[in-house]
Amino acid sequence: MRMNNKPLLRHVLTTLLLVLSSAERSGAQQTADNDWQIDEATLTVVPSFQQLVDGSWLERTARDGHALLEVRGSVRMPADGLFGPYSLTTAGLLAGASELPIAAELLAVGAHVGTCRYLRAPIGAGNATTTKLGDDREMSVLREDSDSGPLSLSMQGRSVELCMVFEVPEPPPPSLRWRFARRTMPLAVTAEATTNATSQATTAATAALRDSGPVASAASIAPSFSLPATWRRAIASPLLWTALPLAALAVLGGVALQRRWRRKRREGSAGSDGHPDASSALDIPRVSAAHQPGSFASVEPEAGAGQQQFHGAMAALKLGDWERAEALFGEAIAIGLTPTFAAGAWSLRGEAMLNDHKLVGATNCYLRSLSCPGVTAEAALPAASQLAAIYRQLGLRRDAQKMEALRAAINPFADDVSPQQLALIAGLVKELKHQRRSRLLARLIP
Repeated sequence: MRMNNKPLLRHVLTTLLLVLSSAERSGAQQTADNDWQIDEATLTVVPSFQQLVDGSWLERTARDGHALLEVRGSVRMPADGLFGPYSLTTAGLLAGASELPIAAELLAVGAHVGTCRYLRAPIGAGNATTTKLGDDREMSVLREDSDSGPLSLSMQGRSVELCMVFEVPEPPPPSLRWRFARRTMPLAVTAEATTNATSQATTAATAALRDSGPVASAASIAPSFSLPATWRRAIASPLLWTALPLAALAVLGGVALQRRWRRKRREGSAGSDGHPDASSALDIPRVSAAHQPGSFASVEPEAGAGQQQFHGAMAALKLGDWERAEALFGEAIAIGLTPTFAAGAWSLRGEAMLNDHKLVGATNCYLRSLSCPGVTAEAALPAASQLAAIYRQLGLRRDAQKMEALRAAINPFADDVSPQQLALIAGLVKELKHQRRSRLLARLIP
């Protein structure tokens, strides 16, 4: 009996080992299926990108002196088809084998559908921006704890071509890696052919100069100083030498008149009551440290004594009655508002004045809102966006960059002003420049 039980026992043990081995392989396969991967990650330098804004695609470009890097990869989803949410604060670019990220600012996240299209970041805590990609695929950008809280990305489907666009202040290093959600992927630079062609052309030119010898190189590089016959006749003309002193006198006279005008302007400002509104109605105020807040307050529950006027101004603003909205916001501020509502009233008053074609007044209101001690992110974001567009149209690059940096600090996915608003600002700036020229001529020619 004991001898007959041994083969049975061996059979049972063998079966048990096979079952355990199969379960282990099944568990490992299930773990692998529930994981996600990014394949074929590439990097491209792009001049602009398309972002979904209010149901239409808006083209966005990089700031002056900056470059846009578009990173793209195919995300293979887990077995359940659900991805994330993963915090977008983990997204970045690494140089070579280093673990330190380069100075790259994530501007937007989207999907490749024929081309990379990007989503607008949601405004307000707990909100999401979602788009359908077809074939039961979906992508969402989520806003977490607060209105300025971190953003997260979630997707669903079998696979999605994920796109991210970064802005860098200087040319990127030749070798980059993409880091996101505790994963790091190597990037294939698609613009490599152009770089290689430029490098080969430079190498060939250097070799040609080296092979031609020092005498030939000097002869080929030396410029020709022979002047055309027309230039020689012009230089020999006595009319030129007569006109040169007159032109020099005209330039010196213009400089003297400009200095005199500036001196009178300073004297007039010194003789005023010192209030900022005492300056000329054609002078655009500039950005200072007081207009670049580093933190923002939370909206207070009460508006203060001017609450009735504030709500009346909001109603007029919605109806497009810009003049009435401006007046009521002014009354609310004069009667008294709590600090956060005062900052909001200045920002909204600037919106009303801009739509009422009062460019300088609107700029003053926006800057006043940013300098309020109770400024909120809700009041500062539209003020910074409008001021960035105004200063850019005026050619005041440094002021525009300061406002763009403030807007990015509040919400890195914030949209630029709409094309209609940009056209309005461009027209108002053109009119302001015309008025300035007329004023200058009136002062130079009494």
